[in-house]
Amino acid sequence: MPRLVRLVDNLIERVFPRLRRKPQYAYPLGFVIFAAAAATRLGLSEWLEENTPFLTFFVAVLLTSLIAGTGPGLLVIVASLAFSLYFFFPGPGWFPVTSEAIVALSSFTIFALLIVAVVNLLNRKVETLLDERARSEALLQDSALGELQLEQLNVELRHRLKNTFAVIAGLISQSARFTRDVDQFATVLAGRLSAMGNAMDLIATRSFIGASLTELISETLKPLVPPGRARFDMRGAETIVPGDVASALALTLHELGTNAIKYGAWSNDTGKVRVTWTLTRLENDDSRFELLWSESGGPTVEMPERRGLGTILIDSGFPTAQVERQFDKDGVQCLLVAVLKQATTRRTRGRAPSIR
Repeated sequence: MPRLVRLVDNLIERVFPRLRRKPQYAYPLGFVIFAAAAATRLGLSEWLEENTPFLTFFVAVLLTSLIAGTGPGLLVIVASLAFSLYFFFPGPGWFPVTSEAIVALSSFTIFALLIVAVVNLLNRKVETLLDERARSEALLQDSALGELQLEQLNVELRHRLKNTFAVIAGLISQSARFTRDVDQFATVLAGRLSAMGNAMDLIATRSFIGASLTELISETLKPLVPPGRARFDMRGAETIVPGDVASALALTLHELGTNAIKYGAWSNDTGKVRVTWTLTRLENDDSRFELLWSESGGPTVEMPERRGLGTILIDSGFPTAQVERQFDKDGVQCLLVAVLKQATTRRTRGRAPSIR
């Protein structure tokens, strides 16, 4: 097991970044990943529905962008479009090109480009952290304190990278499991990756210490809030939350906002969403964190008949949290309660402004 851990660390920290800097190796690797995805898709044609021609190619685009970089990822998108057009629309052959084929190909292109953009952001953040570690090694290698700080930075780097790749892999597999339509799969996956990317961007701006809770909530929900006055309001003490908590909370808020658009307060012209939170210091210096998502003015909502991935992310996506949801006549009420350890939060003076 230790050897396997060291192998994974070496791939993430050294091999992949170096590979992305060498086009003579990156592009052939991208072609190999595409060929594997194409062969897999052809092999699964008997079991997959005709409206999911791009299922394996979404995975190929993501893996190629993560390992080989943006250029090879774009090349895989082009190759996937040509392959799918020839074999599946209506297939085999290049013509005729139907309107359904144009819509499907356009949807795949848009969402695949979103995946490449988000992964490019993640890769840049990873390389920024690697550069920061290299600078720290040069500055701190001559002192015992420097060695301790360097080890902490190494641990933080491995922890961040492993968590990032694990979350991405989980989102892909679970989204594919719970979604059968290719457009819906692409939309859901792109939204979740974008929420996670925003969280990582906020973490990076504070030297990977954590993210501002006010900024995290605002940036995560900004793309989802419908136009109009006073559709969204948030209030609470300004708090810095660590990276793991920030990433999980961003996914939870994204799912709540998406559900509000589909079924809740943001599905009409008058509904509102209010997010409030408190952070209470406990006797052992830990903190009790409570966040309330409250909808009002929307249509009557009911508990969903089946438990989808969005429900799972809301109910269990936030580490160590207890989540209670009520489906009132006025809208969904979701209370999230967690105990955060002393080292996981930092409070700043003042209160967050109301955002309308």
